[in-house]
Amino acid sequence: MRAGCYRYALHQKAVHLALTAPATRAQLEENLSVLHAPELTPEALARWQDYGGLVYGDGQDSFETRWL
Repeated sequence: MRAGCYRYALHQKAVHLALTAPATRAQLEENLSVLHAPELTPEALARWQDYGGLVYGDGQDSFETRWL
């Protein structure tokens, strides 16, 4: 999943760089693999947007990061 986050970030037109902090060589290789991955499908893009909505939603979910 970690590499998927980088892939989604790099999909955004305004993003030109995504820094990673792999703990192992395998994680580094996985992270770098997104540079050669095909474009995100509409389904994958929708999944990542739903995930972002869950994390940065409206305060009604247990994963909410903005507290009142």
